[in-house]
Amino acid sequence: MTIVTTPDGVSLNYDTFGDPDRPPLLLIQGLGAHMLGWRADFCGQLADAGFHVLRFDNRDVGLSQKFPQGGYTLADMANDTAGLLTALDIPTAHIVGQSMGGMVAQQLALDHPTRVLTLALVYTAPSTDFIGGRDLVDERTHRPWARNRDEAIALYLENEAVCASPGYVQDTAWLRELGGQMYDRDYDPDGILRQMESLDNSPDRAPRLHRVTVPTTILHGDGDRLIGTEGSKVMHGLIADSELAIYPGMGHELPRPLWPQIITQIRDNAARGSA
Repeated sequence: MTIVTTPDGVSLNYDTFGDPDRPPLLLIQGLGAHMLGWRADFCGQLADAGFHVLRFDNRDVGLSQKFPQGGYTLADMANDTAGLLTALDIPTAHIVGQSMGGMVAQQLALDHPTRVLTLALVYTAPSTDFIGGRDLVDERTHRPWARNRDEAIALYLENEAVCASPGYVQDTAWLRELGGQMYDRDYDPDGILRQMESLDNSPDRAPRLHRVTVPTTILHGDGDRLIGTEGSKVMHGLIADSELAIYPGMGHELPRPLWPQIITQIRDNAARGSA
């Protein structure tokens, strides 16, 4: 893991998988999620599929820079993402964003179109209007702080329960491990609240999505309780060069049994961009 500073002066923590000579594929995380949420073995399989995979902590989470004053939007987070590519001397990359990270990915494609080769948008939406489980999100982000590591792990498991897939067994052993790792790296619930504010302070991207011209693949699960599939369908209708896949029984997570299909979907979309 390495810290770099973007041209705008934002410090971001990142790491990589695979051969640096392969096409770069950048993963953008969701609300309050450390980059470790992109599981290392999932990243390894993406690398095996032919990519140089990069993952990073968004601002206000993990080991990246904190913004206690808040007041930023998803456009600022998209600037961070573009700045990360600049700092790493990567002109363009395939972009994969999940949940809030998918919203940042859309903003990146709109504000920095020359940096994006292809897009993969994972259970996300063009605006917060499609967060059908907003009460669940608010309940998750306004709970009392954990007082120690064990409480943080228990709280994380409770929070992630609403993301479970009705058609697949949730990997609670992994989530327990991840919750502990996140606590050890950086426990800062206030940063999550500031990220939530950035969602609320960002305009609807739907009126501009017709400007996205890169090959785009959109994937969602029909069991997602937080963001309904309608948002993905709207994005598919607005982005001309897009494909949509809705996975039966998948929630707001990436179940391991679906990894081969999801990785193939990302790889095939990237191939369309390369062609």
